[in-house]
Amino acid sequence: MPIEAKRSLYRRLWLIVVLAVVPLFAIVLFDYQAQRAGEIRDIEAQVEAVMFAARQEEQSAQRSVQLVLEIVARADNMQSLDGEDCSGLARRMLASLPFFANIGAAHPDGTLFCSGRPMSARVSVADREWFREGSSGSAITRGEYVEAGRVSVQPGFIFGYPLRDADGRLLSVLYAMLRTDWFDRVIAEYNLPDGWEASLISMEGRVIASRPRIDEWKGAVPGDLMRAFREILQSPDRLAEAVDFRGDRRLYGVEPVVIAGDEVFVAIGAPLERSLSALNRTFALRVGLLLIVALLSTLFARYTIYKLVDRWAGKMLGTLEALALGRLNTRIEKFSEVRELERLESGVNRMAAQLEARTGQLRKLSAAVEQSPACILITDAAARIEYVNDALLAITGHAREELVGQTPRILGGDTPAATISELWDTLLRGQVWRGEFHNLRKDGTPYIELATVAPIRGADGGTTHYVSVGEDITLRRRSEELLHRMAYYDALTGLPNRAMLRDRLQQAALASARARSYAMLIHLDVDRFSELNDTLGHDAADDLLRAIAQRLRECLREDDTLARQGDDDFAAICENLGASENEAVAHAERIATAVHERISGPYPIDPAGGDSHVTVSVGVTLFVGSGVTAEDLLKQAEVALYRAKEAGRDVVRFFSADMQATVETHAALVRDLREALAAGAFSLHYQPQVDGEGHMVGAEALIRWRDARGTLVPPGLFIPVAEDSGLIVPIGQWVLDTACAQLARWQAEPATRALSMSVNVSARQFHRPDFPQVVRACFERHAIDPAGLELELTESVVLGNLDEAVERMRALRALGVRFSLDDFGTGYSSLSYLRTLPFDQIKIDQSFVRAMDEDVSSRAIVRAILAISASLSLEVVAEGVETEAQRDALRSDGCGLMQGYLFSPPVPVDVLQSQAWFPSTSPST
Repeated sequence: MPIEAKRSLYRRLWLIVVLAVVPLFAIVLFDYQAQRAGEIRDIEAQVEAVMFAARQEEQSAQRSVQLVLEIVARADNMQSLDGEDCSGLARRMLASLPFFANIGAAHPDGTLFCSGRPMSARVSVADREWFREGSSGSAITRGEYVEAGRVSVQPGFIFGYPLRDADGRLLSVLYAMLRTDWFDRVIAEYNLPDGWEASLISMEGRVIASRPRIDEWKGAVPGDLMRAFREILQSPDRLAEAVDFRGDRRLYGVEPVVIAGDEVFVAIGAPLERSLSALNRTFALRVGLLLIVALLSTLFARYTIYKLVDRWAGKMLGTLEALALGRLNTRIEKFSEVRELERLESGVNRMAAQLEARTGQLRKLSAAVEQSPACILITDAAARIEYVNDALLAITGHAREELVGQTPRILGGDTPAATISELWDTLLRGQVWRGEFHNLRKDGTPYIELATVAPIRGADGGTTHYVSVGEDITLRRRSEELLHRMAYYDALTGLPNRAMLRDRLQQAALASARARSYAMLIHLDVDRFSELNDTLGHDAADDLLRAIAQRLRECLREDDTLARQGDDDFAAICENLGASENEAVAHAERIATAVHERISGPYPIDPAGGDSHVTVSVGVTLFVGSGVTAEDLLKQAEVALYRAKEAGRDVVRFFSADMQATVETHAALVRDLREALAAGAFSLHYQPQVDGEGHMVGAEALIRWRDARGTLVPPGLFIPVAEDSGLIVPIGQWVLDTACAQLARWQAEPATRALSMSVNVSARQFHRPDFPQVVRACFERHAIDPAGLELELTESVVLGNLDEAVERMRALRALGVRFSLDDFGTGYSSLSYLRTLPFDQIKIDQSFVRAMDEDVSSRAIVRAILAISASLSLEVVAEGVETEAQRDALRSDGCGLMQGYLFSPPVPVDVLQSQAWFPSTSPST
């Protein structure tokens, strides 16, 4: 361990030294590169100067050749083409021109007749390029390079010059041959630095001349170097680096010899390495000095670390090993003289103290887990049980040794396979799973466990264990099933209630749209049922309703939906009546008639032993597609039933075109609502909510509307219309704003400061994305305490999207708002919603309260709701309290808050104050 620690520390030391030295190396390297680039630029300038001088010399040589040829052309004897005179002139001129190999002339057929050099035989130059170009031109030709002249037998550049008479006819072609040693003279004059090379080379790679003489080339440039020369000739500046035949890198400047027609080029080579040798030596010296400094720094640092750290690390390691062995009271003594290491010693001592304290806490936590009332189970990564607490053993009846080492499958049960699959899919994604297990106790008794299972990760992020925390919810689930039955089914007949009918009706509309087939809704009402109830008594009336339900089941198909809507109202949904309207109408008439005939007739319900004759009125509406809502269809069937009643009862009536008046009335009401909203024709009335002692603790704000004729329009008439038309949103906002303004006035007075205000919120209003912002703005505008406001929601408001409803309610709860569940017991009441949704209060629907005196089941439902609410810590308000008997019954059952006409109807705020519900306050209230 110490050796590895030292190596690790020294390795980091070397890394620090490297990081410190690398910038210096970079600076030296960048400086070297900059100086090298400057040197190369100087060499390039020298090469370009030599190449420029070579071009100047070429031009001078070309002018000399042209001057010589023009002198020969102007000679008198050239007009007569006298060969001897011409040759004599040529010899005399050669004697004074050291760099010329020959001067002469050729007949138009190419035969030489004049030469400054002796000719031993007849010589023809008709195939020479300079002769062909001179024969067709009018000026001096470009130089043609030849390896050996046919007369002079020397290499050189031959220039042609045409000689013509006054009429332009060709008399002869003069020529002059320039030797290649003129290049040696030019290069000698340049005084090339030591090591430089200058060569005259043909495009085929033959070395025409070079200085100094390069014997290794043997008259030809090596192939690789020749390819490099050709590439340099094609470059823009004709300068580039290349490796010569010796392997040395040179900077070459390559320039074509213009007087030779680009068949020959000049190559000037400057040795780079020799020119940069001094710079390279300086660079090597700097690098060596840096390496020496880095090495000395490292050795010094290593000695310092050994002296200050190594011995201290051994002491520290001993202390840590003691802590690792469980001796948590071990502390490190002051050992280091370094301030930073001394702080580390203090940190280790604090860590040891904290470990000692946390060990005690872990013992407490272990005891808490062991004694927890929740069922706790821990498995390894392979799902083998490693730990179970006493609560789980008590619930399952198993002993600990029976479970440890097994998998949770030992608990058996009939948990769906889909639930197990979802559980493992969630856990393998590293997420927490929540759900229910259907397990078996050791004695075979089933129970339901609500469990939360989570993965436990190790230091490397991998799952090492799984922990499950659960509770036995068997009794709670039974209570929820009871409430579900109460919410969806009629207790008397066992038929679905109005809530389920509405849901099934919407589904039937969608199915009708998919199948493009007609369906119908039947609304059936017992004629004069109240008279039967009063004459024969409640028991006989209940027997009659059960008998009607039985007959309806017998005369309808199994897949038809049958429901009880109210006291004596029944409804049925019949689907798949046909694709055409005529077929559907005929089918519907047969069903409606059969239902009417089967239901109407004698029933053995008379307590005296006789039969009672019963008639029913039937309303029917046909529908196809999803263009109408369930509420629209219920209204249509209700209108048809009303027409049946108007027709004298005991008849069947269909919703038809003449019933459109109802729809028109609806449209007129929408129009009046818009005008009332614009004119501010609404007002708020307040109905007190009282405690068990009859003291007012709050009030519910209820909207009232008088139309243009001064008639008070019932809320049950215009509120549904406002919901359908969307006007409920601005109306609801007005109600909220007005109620908050009144609440602000109450909170400003000591006598009314504790009063709460309940405001109903519609589904459209609640589900608007900006609803929390609207509520917040209302609070800020009126400067109220949000705790005094309760928003009343019905179950239909939150059932559409439960997750969204929970998120929206939590956002409003964060502002301080309280929530009340209105009309509880009439819809989809469910304990699962009460557990999930953050409600503070439940309002028992007035239908149960009103029936408490006469209906034992209603009294039982009220008691069940009170018991469930108490277990969930929810307040309960009973609505619709109208008699003292109802009040006393609710008090005896433990209901602490009530609301109803027994205490006060909804009244304006000034009337409420005059009723002395609260002490006299300032006029602001």
